Amino acid sequence: MTENESLNSFSGDAAVRAEAAREAADEKRTIRNHRRRNREKRKGNKRFFRLIWWSMVILLAACLGQFFVAGINDMLAVNRSSANVTVEIPSSVTEKSIKPAEFEKLNSQQQQNANRTNRAVTSRIAQILKQDGVIKNTNFFCLYVHLRKVDGCFRSGTWQMNTKTDYEEITNTFESNEGRKDIVKVTIPEGQNALEIAKLLEKDGVVSSKQKFLDVLNTNAFDNSYTMISNLKGLSGRYYKFEGYLFPDTYEFYQNEDPQNILQKMLDDANKHYTAQIRDKAKAQNMTLDQLVTMASIIQAESADSSDMLNVSSVLHNRLKYGSQYNIFTLDCNSTTYYPYRSQSVIPASVGKKYKSKYNTYTIKGLPAGAICNPGMAAINAALQPNTTDYLYFCHNPKTQRAYYASNAEEQAENLVKAGLSQ
Repeated sequence: MTENESLNSFSGDAAVRAEAAREAADEKRTIRNHRRRNREKRKGNKRFFRLIWWSMVILLAACLGQFFVAGINDMLAVNRSSANVTVEIPSSVTEKSIKPAEFEKLNSQQQQNANRTNRAVTSRIAQILKQDGVIKNTNFFCLYVHLRKVDGCFRSGTWQMNTKTDYEEITNTFESNEGRKDIVKVTIPEGQNALEIAKLLEKDGVVSSKQKFLDVLNTNAFDNSYTMISNLKGLSGRYYKFEGYLFPDTYEFYQNEDPQNILQKMLDDANKHYTAQIRDKAKAQNMTLDQLVTMASIIQAESADSSDMLNVSSVLHNRLKYGSQYNIFTLDCNSTTYYPYRSQSVIPASVGKKYKSKYNTYTIKGLPAGAICNPGMAAINAALQPNTTDYLYFCHNPKTQRAYYASNAEEQAENLVKAGLSQ
């Protein structure tokens, strides 16, 4: 290799190395520039997303603020004009509610389901209130009710309300009966039994179903509330625990009233009439108040009028006291034969025409386990103070209701012919 070739080779290698160095430097600059641009882009992105985030926070805060401001204004009845309106909450809306007393008996899963049900009921009530102009903000009303823990506490009915009413007063109104317009006046005649009273209450719209009223007639909720029923605890064989204590009177109820409230009103009335003096008189005759009421119910059902009650009472008392001396061990009263039904003709087909009552005084000795109807005070007084007679039998002409009394079987046979009951 000549000297020139050697120089060219060295020069070429140097040039290559120089070129490589330039390329490496360019690549480093490119990488640095790329990294710088990425840093700048990331900074820009951060600023952009921070702007978006803050915008969302501000927007959300504004929305929440608007929601709460509007909600609080509605809660306090601000910016609502004043007008009287009629609000009707149908029983079909509230009947699914789980009341607090029932709620406490549920397990955790059932309580969760109950909460959902109650909130759905509240939501429907809120819609009705908005339609009637009582509230403007249904969501805030539902939130308020939930925070107050009164979901499921509202009653059905018809109320007179003012649109300038705050949430507190609205919820208090629906929890009580204040301002209700759907008042129903119901007269319970003397001598009606539980089934007949339940049917009457259903007919007048006081209960949506007669069975709802019948279901509470065996409740233990009032066991410690009234002295007059303290002796009913543990008694067996009764069809309806409170038969005889549904005092006949004229009452004012609300439409779709809570059946327990209905029962309480009737028990309150009975308690006013079945006084300590009445109980003492019963005790003096070796009867409990319940036995007195049971006897009075039979007197009420069997008698044609108040004067007849005194003689019918004497027959029952005589049979109980000394009927056994004449081989008479039963009271033999037709009114007890098909209890709790009034007669064979009203026994449901599902029960069957061969139905036999546990109260049938043709087959049981002494008084039945409970009253067969709800007697008035005339029957109560007749049971306490019967006429003094030696009668052991009575009957009535079914057309004229004329009464016939007898001291022995022979006289009774003659009376049956006179009354048109025998030939």
